[in-house]
Amino acid sequence: MKKVTSQIFVAIVCAFLGFLLAHQFKLLNEKDKMNVATQSLDIMAEIDALKKEKEELTKENSSLSQELKQLEEAAAQEGDLEAEIKKQLDNARMNLGLVDVKGPGIIITITPKSNIFSSNTSTSRSISEDEIVHVVNSLRYIKAEAISVNDFRLTPQSGIKNSGDWIWIGTSGQIDPKEKIVIKAIGDKQALSVAANFQGVLNYGALQNYYCEVKESDEIIINKTNQSLKNEYIKPVN
Repeated sequence: MKKVTSQIFVAIVCAFLGFLLAHQFKLLNEKDKMNVATQSLDIMAEIDALKKEKEELTKENSSLSQELKQLEEAAAQEGDLEAEIKKQLDNARMNLGLVDVKGPGIIITITPKSNIFSSNTSTSRSISEDEIVHVVNSLRYIKAEAISVNDFRLTPQSGIKNSGDWIWIGTSGQIDPKEKIVIKAIGDKQALSVAANFQGVLNYGALQNYYCEVKESDEIIINKTNQSLKNEYIKPVN
């Protein structure tokens, strides 16, 4: 009888302890959820603040650029030396991708074939940084003066890199290799067209899994970069 009573008592104690543990776990889970929710709200608030700050800086930069342009135009009217300085500044800005530009060139449209991502094509793959860099280098070799990928302007500081399922142009240009990709290049349109259609350029690597079309144009517009250009380490040699 005592043995049965002891077993019942132990069972009750175990059940009570189990209830306490379950309750404690529940409280901890709710606390974790609250912490995660709080952290998410803090992160969202920080992202919104950074977006607003970026918009304000963009507006301020645009205003200062306009003011600088007016000052340069006023200075250019004073003499040949000032006009030459302004011309060199304009050329530098165009080469750095800091202003919108237009001119003749070509437009390359790269479209995935309909069956490239089907389950029956295990050997097919989408394009990566390798193919994009290959095409861009081919255009630069023939002296393209301005290039954009999906309207993201390439600058001397724009890298092309895979990250996850995306191809990144610089730090803000997100390219989906499963969607249409448009590369624009300004320069000698006939020479650029020959370079793009040269054997081994648009059929390089995984580009064989895509339809590639090259069109010449008398006027292509390539917008300025939205990437911030900074020089922290290089200095002119005296």
